[in-house]
Amino acid sequence: MSCGELSFHDFPNQDQTASFFEDKIARYSSTSLTMMLYPLLVLTAALLTDSVVSRDLQSPINTDVGVANTIRDTLKDNEIIGDVLDDFEPSYALDIVYPKHHEVVSLGNDIPVKHVQHRPTFTFRSINPAALSTNKTFIIALTDPDAKSRMNPKWSEMCHWLINITKISVDGPRGNAYALKQTGELKGYKPPGPPPKTGPHRYVFVLLEGDKDAAASEPKDRQHWGYGKPRHGVRDWAKENNLNIVGANFFFAENEKQ
Repeated sequence: MSCGELSFHDFPNQDQTASFFEDKIARYSSTSLTMMLYPLLVLTAALLTDSVVSRDLQSPINTDVGVANTIRDTLKDNEIIGDVLDDFEPSYALDIVYPKHHEVVSLGNDIPVKHVQHRPTFTFRSINPAALSTNKTFIIALTDPDAKSRMNPKWSEMCHWLINITKISVDGPRGNAYALKQTGELKGYKPPGPPPKTGPHRYVFVLLEGDKDAAASEPKDRQHWGYGKPRHGVRDWAKENNLNIVGANFFFAENEKQ
């Protein structure tokens, strides 16, 4: 099902049907417009930034504010800020692509489970040129706060991926894009596999930043990230390893049997 489509399923009663559509409509109303506008907002900010900087390299600019606010507001609307992350001001746009099926993660779009079974590719770009630094270590995490389900998150969070970016290069004369050069996985990619009849799961990519020579520890387990309590995960792990959250993106996926 695409983000702009609703289809009928076999429901035992009218109450369940109404509940299904209320959930879908609420979620799409907060994400569908963002999904369409997010890439355009990021591109526009990048072009405006490039134009302004070329006129005056010493003048501070604030063209990143719209993109940062879009990311932050969408994370709040979908309770990712709250359930998964503390409130933060995004300084990077995190672009995630599943190339085999040409799926792009766009702040809350629906992606079929079968399309996310292979490791994605990624880039991350600064939306705040003042925050650029090559003297940092970056880590990308993928976590599921809705395991077993959003209503019963007894297994959450589930760590699906943790990749350490040990070397970066700055892409572009203005230095407002980072390209991956070398990585090491702290946790290998575990494809999303939401159980039947557990509704949509939020799969959240988180970009973390730390000191250049910092060595992050591997989580003790995937379930609860080893902390042994529901709703514990990447936030706790980041604090334990002195990492700052600087970007995030997410998609929804659900089992076909609902």
